[in-house]
Amino acid sequence: MPRPRKCRRVAGLPRVTYYKPQGIPLRSLKETRLSVEEVEALRLKDLEGLDQKEAAERMGISRPTFQRVLQEARRHVAEALLGGQAIRIEGGDFTLDRPELAADRKERAMNIAVVTDNGNTVAGHYGRATGYAVFKVADGAVTGREEREKAGHHTFAGHAGGPGNPAAPHGFGAGAGSRHDAMAANIGDCQVLISGGMGWGAFENLRSRGIEPVITDVTDIQDAVNRYLAGDLPNLTDRLH
Repeated sequence: MPRPRKCRRVAGLPRVTYYKPQGIPLRSLKETRLSVEEVEALRLKDLEGLDQKEAAERMGISRPTFQRVLQEARRHVAEALLGGQAIRIEGGDFTLDRPELAADRKERAMNIAVVTDNGNTVAGHYGRATGYAVFKVADGAVTGREEREKAGHHTFAGHAGGPGNPAAPHGFGAGAGSRHDAMAANIGDCQVLISGGMGWGAFENLRSRGIEPVITDVTDIQDAVNRYLAGDLPNLTDRLH
C-alpha cells in the first residue's frame, strides 16, 4: 500500500494568482500552473533565503520532498518566462500554517458558515447549494447554531450572465461578481466558510470580504467544524475549478 501523501504547510495564500505577458490576448496564451506549495517553496528558499533543512521544516516535509517541490516550481517559472506563457497559481495539497489564526480560534468569538443542502452534510458545490449552517464559536467551542438561506444557481436561473472570457478561470465572467455578492449576503458576520468545492471567482470574492474559504472533502458538518477549530482541516484548493 502506498504511503499517504502528507499535506504541505504554507504560511498563506498568494494575493495574486494569475500573471500574463503584456500585449498577448488571453485566448492566444498557453498557461503554466504553479501549485500553492510550489509558490511557498519559492518564497521560503528564494525570497526568505532559508536553507533547505529549515524550509522543509517550515512546510512539514522532508528535505528531498522540499527539493522536488522547489525544482518543479523553478521549472514551471522558467517555462512561463522563456515560453511566453501565462502563470496560474492554483491547487495543490496543502494546509494553512497560521499559528496566530489557531490562537484566534481558541481566544475570540467567531462565526463559521458551512454550505449545505440538508443541514447534515457539507455541500459539494458552493454555487448550487441552497443554505448555510452557521456555527457560533467562543473560546474554541461551538456555542450555537442557526440555519440561513443562501442565494445560488437556483436563484439566478434564467438570468443572463453574458459569455464572459472563456480563457478566464471559472467564476470571473460577466455578472459573476454580483452573483457572488448575493451568495455571500447572508454571511457577512462570518469569518470562515466551509464548502466541498467552488469556482475560483467565488473563492476570491469571499477572500475579498475577509471570509476565509476552506475547501474540504469532509462531508459531516459537525466533523468539519470541529476539525477546523482543532487546526486539522486542510484547505483542498485542488477542488477549485
